[in-house]
Amino acid sequence: MTITPSSAIATISPISADKIYAIILAGPDGQRPRQAEKAVALCRRAWRVIHRLHPAEFNRDVPNPWDGVTMLRRVKGKKPAVTRDQVYAFARGAIEHGRPEAAAAAVICYEWLQRPENVLAGVLRWPDYRSDEWPNAIKILHHKTGATVWHPLEDLVEGLSVKFYPEAEAVLAKLPRRGLPMILREIKTRNGVAFKPYSYSGFEKIVQQLRKTIDGLPGYFTLDACRHGGMTELEEAELTEGQGRALSGHKTAQAYRGYAKETLERALSATRKRHAHRLANETATNVRNEGQNDVRNEVAEQKATETK
Repeated sequence: MTITPSSAIATISPISADKIYAIILAGPDGQRPRQAEKAVALCRRAWRVIHRLHPAEFNRDVPNPWDGVTMLRRVKGKKPAVTRDQVYAFARGAIEHGRPEAAAAAVICYEWLQRPENVLAGVLRWPDYRSDEWPNAIKILHHKTGATVWHPLEDLVEGLSVKFYPEAEAVLAKLPRRGLPMILREIKTRNGVAFKPYSYSGFEKIVQQLRKTIDGLPGYFTLDACRHGGMTELEEAELTEGQGRALSGHKTAQAYRGYAKETLERALSATRKRHAHRLANETATNVRNEGQNDVRNEVAEQKATETK
């Protein structure tokens, strides 16, 4: 029997979609809930796209079989976030060990919230840093969202220049300029020396080696954890959602909220605000009650005087 595209489409029913999901979920070495979720999402999307382009190949009475697939609920782990002190401890140690590229990458991910893959792919270039057009800013491109964010590096306050990132710029000053991209590695060739971007996996190994060498760093220290640490600092600084997204480059509020960490600092800040709100309400209530009592007392005293 010859299977045409239309007959193949007709064989995918909601029941068969559930079975395909179950097969992917089971996996050869144990359950794979994340992979199964991704497969369903891709199939759902593909079905909608092809249906729009080739509606005649589909049975009008059969809805998208990938809608409503019952999936195993999984607890999504929260990505770790490192602190400012840990980032700069790593940066100092990396420079001491002759790895200024690792120091700069960690600081860039933390301070300016660029994704590690963009940092290592050469997206951040020297002309993006204090350029002639923007001498007091650094331009950060986010390829995932297509956003471009200009981060101010300094400002004039009462006639004096105030630098926002003096520690970060001190780290960048240690970085050798090997080409347009900021982060490049030096390799020896038959023709001399060449400069190329790092591979992501190779750079991760460098970070892991440094993490084990530098004292005081947690086992989860990665470039991704540096970026998440910077996102957490935005939350702890009590920025509005709009202000935070203006720095992070997130297109949607939902994507930005996903980085909020339930830290003690955030809880303490929220508790302080709540406590202040309660005290303000209690004060206002007491003032109203005292005013009402004074009025009632004055009326009672006036009636007693008139009676006499």
